[in-house]
Amino acid sequence: MSGAQISVLVAALALGGCGILVMWLSRRGGDGRLPRNQVAGVRTSLTLSSDAAWDAAHRASARATAIAGWGPIMGGAAAAVLIVVSPASEPVMITAAVVLLAGAGWLIAWALVGAAQAQRAARSITDHDKLDRP
Repeated sequence: MSGAQISVLVAALALGGCGILVMWLSRRGGDGRLPRNQVAGVRTSLTLSSDAAWDAAHRASARATAIAGWGPIMGGAAAAVLIVVSPASEPVMITAAVVLLAGAGWLIAWALVGAAQAQRAARSITDHDKLDRP
């Protein structure tokens, strides 16, 4: 295996690992087991404003965020299989790179959908809280 193939294989495994991490975080957030923090989750001023807003945001975005995780998992797996089973050639390397980029693009697109859903849910909670105050 050439150095370029090893590099693509490492990138494929890293991308797949990112997808698994995103799905794990999505599940924890959707179940209410992801505490409000500055490291992981949808972190905006609205979602961080209260525990209620944080929980509502992550419950609302859980499905889209889980879908986001599938792209890099599938893209990473497809690129890894392509590199391992195909003979080394420029077209194979280009195809693997395109598959990796598609997986990353999928992740970004669905993460943005989830973030928009989270923001709407957090805004709903904070707007409701403002109405309840005297």
